[in-house]
Parts: sequence; structure tokens; C-alpha cells
Amino acid sequence: MKLLRDCWVALLDLFNAVTLGPSFNHLDSQHVLDADYNIKDDNGGPVFAPPSRPQDPNALITCDYSRMGREWKPCSTPTSRACWLAGPGGQEYNILTNYETEAPTGILRKYTLTAEEKTINADGVPMPYGKVFDGKYPGKWIQACWGDTLEITVKNNLRFNGTTVHWHGLRQLDSLEMDGVNGVTQCPIAPGESYTYRFRAVQYGTSWYHSHYSLQYGDGMAGPLTIHGPHSSDYDEPKDPILMTDWNHRSGFQDFYIELGGAGVPMDSILLNGKGSYAGGAQGDFKYSTTFERGKKYLLRLINTSVAATFVFAIDNHKMTVMSSDFVPIHPYETDHVVVGIGQRYHVVVEANPRNPDGKPNLGEAFWMRTIPSPGCHNFQPGGIPDERQGIVHYKKGSTAYPFTSRGNFSITCRDEPFDKLRPFVAEGWVVPKPGPLSVDPPVPGRGHPLPNDQFVRWAIGPRNLYINFSDPTILNLEKTQWNPDYVVIPKDLPEGKWIYMIIFGNTTSVPSNARGLIPVAHPIHLHGHDFALLQQSTTPFDQTLLNLKLDNPPRRDVILLPANGFVVIAFKADNPGAWLIHCHIAWHASSGLAMQVLESQDALRKQMTAARLAPVEKGCASWDKWFSDPKNLWDRNVSFFQEDSGI
Repeated sequence: MKLLRDCWVALLDLFNAVTLGPSFNHLDSQHVLDADYNIKDDNGGPVFAPPSRPQDPNALITCDYSRMGREWKPCSTPTSRACWLAGPGGQEYNILTNYETEAPTGILRKYTLTAEEKTINADGVPMPYGKVFDGKYPGKWIQACWGDTLEITVKNNLRFNGTTVHWHGLRQLDSLEMDGVNGVTQCPIAPGESYTYRFRAVQYGTSWYHSHYSLQYGDGMAGPLTIHGPHSSDYDEPKDPILMTDWNHRSGFQDFYIELGGAGVPMDSILLNGKGSYAGGAQGDFKYSTTFERGKKYLLRLINTSVAATFVFAIDNHKMTVMSSDFVPIHPYETDHVVVGIGQRYHVVVEANPRNPDGKPNLGEAFWMRTIPSPGCHNFQPGGIPDERQGIVHYKKGSTAYPFTSRGNFSITCRDEPFDKLRPFVAEGWVVPKPGPLSVDPPVPGRGHPLPNDQFVRWAIGPRNLYINFSDPTILNLEKTQWNPDYVVIPKDLPEGKWIYMIIFGNTTSVPSNARGLIPVAHPIHLHGHDFALLQQSTTPFDQTLLNLKLDNPPRRDVILLPANGFVVIAFKADNPGAWLIHCHIAWHASSGLAMQVLESQDALRKQMTAARLAPVEKGCASWDKWFSDPKNLWDRNVSFFQEDSGI
């Protein structure tokens, strides 16, 4: 019999409380489907380069707000990054603008991504089963400006895999079909076929895009994504996004059986922007490097794209100012390190003014950039933890100097950044009503989806481990009132503007486990379709008497670390109808089934999903079914099953 290891989530409904914040008027998303949206008006609105100096000059983009009129001007300067656009009568789009309800009017930007196979030599050891976008790892930097519409066509040139692409953290307001989750929002894109995603960038900041097909992103199918906009701290010059990840010299599809056997899959290496140095690997240019000029302030965009590792990021002898968590601008705070969980992002400003522990200037030419695996939150083996020094900051252009600096004195405990430090700048609409009496349904035992001779251990977050059908996505079944239990669909039909509350715990003293194994392991929990309010985060086992919720402008983000042995309480407003996945972002756990779907406002969603909007989804499913029905297309046509994991 299959065993389930899990954390548990309880959903609470609040039907009678009055929302304390103003009611949300949805941003107009209908123009996303307007084919003429990229036609400029003659209004003479601002056209300007955002604050960006990409290493590749061809990556420089131009913000175009022509349609807004000549009264609007750009207002972001090195000493006033909080402002983005200034308009007539003192109007501004700035750091205080409620981006949940307002965004400037940009243009349509088109990109193409081609999924293909490639041997990746990231750290001196070739990985022959790489899967990448456009022949590169990481994938190209997708950029837009606040308020733009993105149109991204994904072409699948893989031989044996379907694929989909998820735009991590982007809210997909009223555009569920663009969320990129096979089995939920579409069927996989069949080999030889393509699918076009189109959505509006109503948030700003940095994130990443990645395959949501099984374990593909761990094999290389990921890249950075930035929406240029205001910032809550000033800086002189931005650097390109920094993607930090663990890395394996084998495909995730080869090693998934290790996870199912109950042991963690061992990881081999650490990469920064696709570069790392593996002990015993070939020598060469396998370390990331960048150059600072003394006295300047640099924006670093940090992204953890790992399969299984939380990292502590630091630059020896440097302080940094943290000014955003995920897509949420926050009141800046200073630190000498930042803890970045899987899927999380931080914008930080680093002042190029290195100092020794005694406070005196350090005039060295090179300093280590560290990505330190947090104990208990990685899959590197004892005695085989890779070198944390995978990046170098030079103070002389063209320098090849080797740093001799030391790590600072700070904790590397597995955790999130301090709860009280993550204070969102935009407080409007984020006074969360106090929930009613707590009512928790206990976990129930369940076998999950059977596979031949399956004695494996799987993770779950709901009543059972998730297992989707690639050919039958949730979005094409919105007339249903009863759901296949394997889909782990939790319907939540609330009036618009009411709040959905969730308690997620890895251990508890007050709710019976009913033979489910509550394993005290930290999990980075990611919610699609929303930023959630983090009402409480505790390292102690859940007990109702310990609830102490922060309701007035609590921290917000889209990935939160569920502490090992502890619990979190989150809430989000029911203002975006959809089937939104919530899952652990440890790729092995998500593939094992640690996920569920929150079906938000099903009636409203059914009305949104017109025949015209569903037509591309149905066409993609027909292509997938045709490809899948031909045994010649399968890796091994003799196996009795095709899908051994959850599918996501």
C-alpha cells in the first residue's frame, strides 16, 4: 500500500465578516485579447529606457507609454526610484500605487521560446539529458514594463516530452488559461506543436518562468523574467538577474524513483546563472562574476530556481538593503545576508563600499559572492556539500583576481526572512478581516493513484496526493460538481472580495493525523493566481491556542516557507476566479503529489471561459492526444504506464 507523507492544509470560509478594505475593481484585462493592442496612438506619451544596463546590449528594451498622452513623463532617477510615471494634476504611478487595481497602459511585447534538448556543461561535468529554451541555460531574459501585455509563443521541439510554461508569481488576473500548468489550465504542448500565452503584467519586479511539466525545470527549462517598475530604495545601476540553483548531473526523470523510495535525491552542484565549479570536474570558466565601481549602489535581482535547496546569499564584507520580496515592494531594511527559498525572489541594493568587521574600508580587488545551502533544506550529501563560493565581485574591470575573503558572522538556519521586516509599501486593501471560529477537518488516509507494483512513499497536502490527467485539464471540466479525487480540487465559491484562509502545518498537537505521517520537513509553499497575506508563521507544532494573527498590512508574497515542525496561516481575497494550484516548490515533492487545486468562484470562472477562449486549449489537447496515441512517440513503448509522477 502506498504511504503518504504530508503537511496538512485547512481551509476556512468567512461568509459573514465585512471586508474592511475598499472593494476591488478589476483591472481591464479584455484588451489582452485585442489584436490591435500594439498599435501606437499619436498621443506623444513617454518612451524611455528603463533603469537597466544588461550585459547583453541586445537585451535593452524601451518602455513605451505612447497611448497615455504627452502629459505623462518618466520620473525614475537614481535618487527617486519610488516614482515611475508622473502625469497631469500631480498624478503618479509610483511605489504607493495599488498595483492590484491600477497599472499604466503599456504596449504588446512578443517573445518566442523553443524547448529543445541539449547537453549542458554548467560546472565541468556534462549533463547529457538537458532540456533548455533556445539552446541556452538559463533561458533568455524576458523583460517588459509595468502595464505591458506579454505574448509568448512556446514551441516544443523535445522528442519524448510534452511541456507547458508557468510565469511564476504573475497573478494572471482573469487569465487562468495562461497560467501554464498541464492537467489544470491546458494539456501539454505536444512535440512539434506550439502554444501562445498572452497576459498583462499588472505587477512589477523580478521572477522566473519555468516548465510545469513534471521535473523538466530541474533539467534546465527555466529563465529570468523582469517587469520594470518603481522601487522602494534608490540605486545607481542594476545588474542582470542572478539565478541560484542546485544542480544534478543526471536528469530528474532518471532519479525520481529515489524520491519515491523515501530517500531524498542527492544533488551534485551549485550554479549561479548557469555556472558552477564541481570538485573533480573539468577546469575552466565556471564561476559567475560581476564588476562593481566603488561608491556606487547596485540593484541585484535574486531568484532561487532550485529543485531542493534554500540558500543564504551574501557578498563578503558588503551590506545590502532588501526592498522587495517576490513581487511585493517592502519598506527597506539593511542586512549582510538574505535567505532565499525555492521560488522566492528579492530585490536588494548593494553599496560598493566593502568594509572589514572593524568597520574600516576594505580596499581589496575581489570578494566572494556566496550561496550557502541552509542545513536541513537541501539535498546535498554529508561530506559532499559543494563550495558555497560560486560568484566573484571584482572592483577592476577585466580582473581575474582570486578572492581571499571570509564569510560573515551570520546564521544559516533554514528559515524565511524575518516576519517583521517584510512590511509591504502598499497597504491599501490589505486589512484582513478576522476569521470566524476555526473548524478543521482532520486528514484522512488515502492510497493515491496506483502504479504497477507501487509500494512508494508519496507526499500530499490535501486528502490525497495529486495526480492529474494530462489529457483532461480542470479548465475543460468547469461544468462538473464532482471531481476525480486524484485532482485534489477544493471548491471555494465565495462572493467577490471575501477572503479564503488556509492553515498549513507539518506537525500538530490538536488535529488527529488519522494514520497519515506528518513529517517535520520544511516546505516552500507556492500559490498560483494570488499574492497571499502571511498572517502567522511559527516554528512550533500547530495548536489552535497558539493562533496570533497579524491582520493589518501583514507580509505578502507568493512563496512561503512552512517551517519544519511548524505552521503558517495565509489568506487571500476571492477576486480572481480560477483553478489555482498550491504546491510545494521542492520539485521532487511536487512531482510526488504535494499539491492541490483551489477552485475559486467556479460559476464566475465558467462564464469567463467562453468558447473562443477555450478553443486554443481544446486544440492543444487534440494535438496532445494525437501525439500520445502513437506508441512510436514514447521513450519506451513497452512500459505499461506513461506518467509516474503527479504531472506537475
